[in-house]
Amino acid sequence: MTKKQKTLLIWDFDGVLADSERLWVDIWYQSLIDKRNIKLSNDEVEKYLTGLSEKTKCEYLNIYFNAHIDDDFIKEIHQQQLIKIETELNPMPGIEPIFSDNSFKHAVATGTRRSVVDIKLKKIGLWQKYIDFSNCFTSDDVQNGKPAPDLFLYTAKKMGYLPQNSIVIEDSINGIKAGIASNMTVLAFIGAKSNNNDHYARQCLENGASHVFKTMPDLHQFLRNSYL
Repeated sequence: MTKKQKTLLIWDFDGVLADSERLWVDIWYQSLIDKRNIKLSNDEVEKYLTGLSEKTKCEYLNIYFNAHIDDDFIKEIHQQQLIKIETELNPMPGIEPIFSDNSFKHAVATGTRRSVVDIKLKKIGLWQKYIDFSNCFTSDDVQNGKPAPDLFLYTAKKMGYLPQNSIVIEDSINGIKAGIASNMTVLAFIGAKSNNNDHYARQCLENGASHVFKTMPDLHQFLRNSYL
């Protein structure tokens, strides 16, 4: 009898494994004001800065705001991000029991650039314990970042899984859209401080997430009840 394949959990990083999306958004938001005199509205922040790869952010900002994002701008962004990683990046409470649950297969699919993904995962205690370069994929691996489905499809293929046997765990609307476009089940995690409210939960459901979770223990229990 063929052994049943474990369900693949494809994890976003920022806003899911760490309450970090707000850190990077704040850096971009303030840098655009300071360096380009561009102040985005709340809706524009959500649309052009949240849940996107660096490459996609640059493309959107250059197209829609004529922001002239150049190498010097990006270099300063990177320097500020490294400081934030060292001083403010912490794991989302409750992730360890899920990753130590051998009933599931785990992979990370993040808009984080390849050059720092290991630093971020090491800071929250997952690197070389549950995640390494064999099951960690970034926007550098694909042509189009989220909300395109490329990264999730690439991750599933590399892990040897079909989309229907893969579950995306995302916090951003752009990430949810990417998961739905991949024909995968999408679970929304809204435990990050900026997302933890009923209005955002409704937005996640309206954009295709099948369920919404505010804590990792609740998510873990659902996964065990539904997929084992």
